[in-house]
Amino acid sequence: MNEKGKCILAYIFGWIGGLIVLFALKDNERNTKFHAAQAIVLSAGYFILRMAYSFLPIVIPFFGTALWGLYIVGIIMGIVKANNEENPELPVIGGLAKSIFGKKIDE
Repeated sequence: MNEKGKCILAYIFGWIGGLIVLFALKDNERNTKFHAAQAIVLSAGYFILRMAYSFLPIVIPFFGTALWGLYIVGIIMGIVKANNEENPELPVIGGLAKSIFGKKIDE
């Protein structure tokens, strides 16, 4: 499988796809590892925020929909960057991915 395909699969399958691409598949380029790390952070962040919102005692109208929309936009941005072979770093998510998976990305 080529590097673009691995990146796209990581974004489509969220944190599970990201973990598979980052840790299970060998001989990945740095950008592929970075996309996989971003996919993990993006989907885990969505899951954490969604769970935190569900425990709030008040209901904020359309918050869940807005959160879902941001998640989908992040996935689309990542897929487009992977397909165009651009700089893989997404705003905010890229910095978090570097700080969490820095050593694994640079291997």
